[in-house]
Amino acid sequence: ALAARARSELRAAGGRPVRAPRSGLSSLSAAELRVARMAAGGLSNREIAQALFVTPKTVEWHLGQTYRKLGLTSRAQLAAALDTHRPEQQRLAPAG
Repeated sequence: ALAARARSELRAAGGRPVRAPRSGLSSLSAAELRVARMAAGGLSNREIAQALFVTPKTVEWHLGQTYRKLGLTSRAQLAAALDTHRPEQQRLAPAG
């Protein structure tokens, strides 16, 4: 309650309060998450760039930001991090 009031007062005074830091997958932008999912799915940076109509450098940037935000160092860790945050029904293999 105190933090909400402080933000309100700051806005009223003309200031722009800083957003509370987020962590985990919620800290990723939509573009970072999209690129991360494609990379975890086995696509190369070049393949991701072509699919999204961006440069390979843009893909590198998004992956770098993703690794930094999630504290990762490899694509294997990326795949594991994305898999652990999926809803249970998506992780289960279809029956039959």
